Amino acid sequence: MPALGVGRLVSDLRLENDPSAKAGVPPHLTLMFPFVPPAELTEGTIDLLAALIAAAAPFDFAMTRVREFEQGVVYLEPDPAAPFMRLTGRIGGRFSLLPFGGAFGEHPIPHLTVAMPESGATRRQIAGQLDSELPLLLRAEEAWLMVGSNAAGWRTIRTMPFGKGS
Repeated sequence: MPALGVGRLVSDLRLENDPSAKAGVPPHLTLMFPFVPPAELTEGTIDLLAALIAAAAPFDFAMTRVREFEQGVVYLEPDPAAPFMRLTGRIGGRFSLLPFGGAFGEHPIPHLTVAMPESGATRRQIAGQLDSELPLLLRAEEAWLMVGSNAAGWRTIRTMPFGKGS
């Protein structure tokens, strides 16, 4: 789900420190990765995904905290997190998928990755810069289906607006 309103600092830090940003992925919160392999991605599958997204109502959220995963990933945490978890659960249930292939459990933490520097000092510096910008107020109104890789680049194949909710 794109988070385009995060501002210049987050965007710049991502470009410097996140390979997916360099490959064309905008600031975002991942709802489901990996999804269906591109070779198996049919219009019917995309339409089913779009219908799931359309069943969700737009919602406001804020990036309120800078956190770090054990792997050294600096990220922003959304509040509330529940709408992201619900969408991820619905997508996973409908397509029999686990986020990140189950590597981080059935219910990974919703987040916006900012940086993956190797140095702890760099992570602390980035966290301090980000903390001074919080909270960031955003609105979830659509999800994007993207295909590609960090090596070859990413592209959006469908923009899916949220609906009125159910």
